[in-house]
Parts: sequence; structure tokens; C-alpha cells
Amino acid sequence: MDKLSDFLNQSLTEKGLSRATGGALVCFWADEWGMGKFKPISYWRGILKVAVDSAPAAQEIQMESQKLIKYLNIKASQSDAPKVREIRIVNRS
Repeated sequence: MDKLSDFLNQSLTEKGLSRATGGALVCFWADEWGMGKFKPISYWRGILKVAVDSAPAAQEIQMESQKLIKYLNIKASQSDAPKVREIRIVNRS
């Protein structure tokens, strides 16, 4: 019996939606890791864009960005999600 994920992955690829779902998965994992420190905006071609409310929050995320990238790439290696190579921070204030 086939696994549901195999069927879904194949269907998403055929319809050209696998990149979008992979990006959404990366954003979900980033939001989970951040625990409210930032809000993931988008993921495109290895770049995760996040929004923060203040300059100190941006600095904190900048200092921890390598930890976040490592966490996301470990999660991505466990599935077919894309890899993250850079974090871009946008200040919403």
C-alpha cells in the first residue's frame, strides 16, 4: 500500500505546486522555531524573509540566524522540503 505522502508529493509536482508547499513548510518550521519573535513572510530560492517589530528583535534574529538556518535544513533533510541558505530581516516598525 502506498503512503499518502508519496501520492500527494507526486500530485503536487505534476501540478507545479511542490515549490509553494515546500516554501510554506519552511515558513511553518521557522514560525515554530521563533516562538513569536518574528513572523515568516516568504521563502524563495533559499532565502527566508522574516518580519520583526523592532531593531533589537532584528539584531537578536541576526545573531541567531545560523542556528535557525541549521534547524530548518535539518527539518528539510527529513522531508523533500527545500534548503535555506539565507535569512533576510524586515523591520515592520
